[in-house]
Amino acid sequence: MSLIIGGVTVKTPTEMPIEKYNLTKSGRVASGKMTMELVAQKRKLNCKYNTIREDDLQVILGKIYDPANLFFSVTFDDAGGQTTITAYAGAIKGYPFRRDTDNVWLWKDVEFALVEQ
Repeated sequence: MSLIIGGVTVKTPTEMPIEKYNLTKSGRVASGKMTMELVAQKRKLNCKYNTIREDDLQVILGKIYDPANLFFSVTFDDAGGQTTITAYAGAIKGYPFRRDTDNVWLWKDVEFALVEQ
């Protein structure tokens, strides 16, 4: 499964569950019956890396953690084919745990969400 962020193909996540959900506006009428209006349908990509080299992580962070560009394009494989959305990043977590044979830090358990605008 390929992942393209801001026009750059990044390292493929170990896992990338995709959430699809409805944004609704709801309320109750005088009789107590609930009413609901569909506002939009959105997706959230939950990107997870068991391990990732720091240089690969820096490419991703350069695209999703840029205060000058809070929204960016994300292209991924979805049901029905490749899809492109405009997204923003949720919290980013992970930690460095050792250096590899090239003396580059490997990060472990890196996770972040890409949420459709």
